[in-house]
Amino acid sequence: MPESPRFENGWFVVPWQVIFRDIDAFGHVNNAVYLTYFEWARAQLWFALTGAAGVPSDIGFIVARAEIDFKLQIGMEPIDICVRIGAIRNTSFDTLYEIRKRSSGQVAATGMVVVVLFDWKAQTKVPVSDALRQKVRALQQET
Repeated sequence: MPESPRFENGWFVVPWQVIFRDIDAFGHVNNAVYLTYFEWARAQLWFALTGAAGVPSDIGFIVARAEIDFKLQIGMEPIDICVRIGAIRNTSFDTLYEIRKRSSGQVAATGMVVVVLFDWKAQTKVPVSDALRQKVRALQQET
């Protein structure tokens, strides 16, 4: 049975087993796939923060910006996709990432994605609530 996501040392850790389709002709995870890993972990964190049912329509944000720094190659191996929320602004916040090799704990990549809270029906951005800010601080063990 796969491990469940968990909060650990201020990070939301999402265990993942790299699968064959993620590997390119050079035998390592293709660079573009890292964004998919970030997306998966970000969605799982959102569901944990909001108590949402885990369906796509429950995702209340859009991606505004993404960046990745590649440090080590990843093969077909178990990894941990770690995500936490960084700076929180009026309608947006940063999601910070570390992808770690489970066997060694080495950081294979870091990244940041800026998301804007979004009301899909009204097609407009919405403010970050005080309740969400407080829940982030509590779950990430911040004072």
